[in-house]
Amino acid sequence: MTPTPIDTSEMATIHTFFRREFRLAGGVVRGVAEGDVRRAHEVSGHLEYVGRCLHHHHTAEDELAWPILLERVPDELAPIVILMESQHERVDALLDDVTDLRGRWEVSADIATRDRLADILDTLYAHLAEHLDAEEERMLPIASRTLTHEEWHAIGERARRQTPRSELLLTFGMFQHDGDPEVLARMLAKAPSPARRLVPRLARRAFRRHALRIHGTATP
Repeated sequence: MTPTPIDTSEMATIHTFFRREFRLAGGVVRGVAEGDVRRAHEVSGHLEYVGRCLHHHHTAEDELAWPILLERVPDELAPIVILMESQHERVDALLDDVTDLRGRWEVSADIATRDRLADILDTLYAHLAEHLDAEEERMLPIASRTLTHEEWHAIGERARRQTPRSELLLTFGMFQHDGDPEVLARMLAKAPSPARRLVPRLARRAFRRHALRIHGTATP
């Protein structure tokens, strides 16, 4: 065990991205008019991006956090491990349904597929919010006392490596919009000084462009 608890607040800041975008996703889909293939394709691309980010986030936890926690504190983790695993499985299954439906919808923009997709996104958000709440309340306190700093940072590094360079600024902007400014500053603490000054500004700009295009407002 690490002698001093690690700071897991970065995870809660990242979760603001997923809570916001999946809460809004169903409404965004319902706002696409029948037959508007161009807009359906645009919204589908947004869903692909946020779904991929969530998948990578969960995969990093599954591969880099859970095995260590189960090895070191199996008794402490036992009451929540089944819950966490079942929630991950349910969210992943719904993400698969979203992927299947949006692929069909973006080439037809038909109302029936649109409404089915929006309903699944609403269900996904409900399950995801429940899972993120449980993770923050029950799993992160255990992780903060059990993982080393190196092990914890490896989770974030995995997610960063899986993010295409073209999406790095947008993704940081996703965290930044509702995230804790102090946590965001710590996320950039090891970056060169010019990057610490420029990244927040450029990320905010990237987020605003994306939000205006998808949500119709820079402050969704």
